Amino acid sequence: MESEASYGFGWYLNETDQAMTRYMDRFLGKVGLTRFHWQIMNRIHLSGLAVKEKLYARHYLGADDFNEVIDSLIRRGWVDVVEPAEPGETKLQFTDAGENIYGEVAATVKEAAVQMFAPITKDEYETTVNVLSRLIRNMNATITED
Repeated sequence: MESEASYGFGWYLNETDQAMTRYMDRFLGKVGLTRFHWQIMNRIHLSGLAVKEKLYARHYLGADDFNEVIDSLIRRGWVDVVEPAEPGETKLQFTDAGENIYGEVAATVKEAAVQMFAPITKDEYETTVNVLSRLIRNMNATITED
């Protein structure tokens, strides 16, 4: 059997992302949400609103699943579509209920993160993030040079 050490860097990134999604979905599933609900809610919280067409989750979900995540936040009464939006943009913002529930969801995410990162030291975490940031900058710079 092939050892995991022989897998490429991309394999580890993909496996980590998939494991994080499963892990966060397990925690957030207790309140009927997924990692992607959280990402959208957190973007709205951090920015005051989110542009649907620019959300990270759109790259990882099919169009129907992506729309369903957003629609479910709207049906819960947590998110509204802001009118009028720029052409080609759908802007989302919290309702009062969404603003209120955000804190509860954030507490669930924080609890999950504490457990998820428990075996990793702060220095290891910072080193990993720094290495990944440098790789991203390097690859993006290489793409723009072509």
